[in-house]
Amino acid sequence: MISWWLREASRAITPGTSQTHLNPVVLVVAGCLGSAALLQADMSQLVISLAVLTVAATIVRGVRDVLSTYVLIAPFTLFYSSSALVIQLVLGAVNPQVILVNSCRITSLALLATTLMSMLSTSELIVHLGKYFPKTALSITLAIKLLHIATITMTRLHEVYRVNVGSTCGGVRGKILLTMALARAATYLSILNSLEVSEALYTRYSVIIEGLRAWR
Repeated sequence: MISWWLREASRAITPGTSQTHLNPVVLVVAGCLGSAALLQADMSQLVISLAVLTVAATIVRGVRDVLSTYVLIAPFTLFYSSSALVIQLVLGAVNPQVILVNSCRITSLALLATTLMSMLSTSELIVHLGKYFPKTALSITLAIKLLHIATITMTRLHEVYRVNVGSTCGGVRGKILLTMALARAATYLSILNSLEVSEALYTRYSVIIEGLRAWR
């Protein structure tokens, strides 16, 4: 189940998978404006936006990739809904409409982000946006790359740990040990990746920025 979800997540957030590629500057502006509009939308507007985004994503990316996006966001939406319901019960102010509105908002934002990302080329992002905003271009590119690498790394880790843990114990205990091992490995690798990126930026940042400014 976990490996299947990781594969779907990797498929959903891989940049440049669509045959339609747009100017990165246009995509960044569209992402900012679209996110701002979704954050301010009410329930009826969110329902319409979600329907429009689903149709648009299907046209741009195909049904398979849209389903991957829904699979990716489902655990996070479920976690939010459960947590919000528990908090409302504790406070004695149960309002399912608030949970529904925010769940639709989260799904719409995720669908918008993955659709725009599928039309984005990171190399073109560096070339176009880097001419005017080099720091912003580098930050967005690094965030996208790290997110994509993280899903691939977690998929491979799960395959390795599933074999190792599965050979020693099974059942509920095996699943708990597998989850704990993955959590530890993900934490360690996140720290390691952050240190590697920080080192790369520290040693090469000035050279990259000067190169980008020279293209203007």
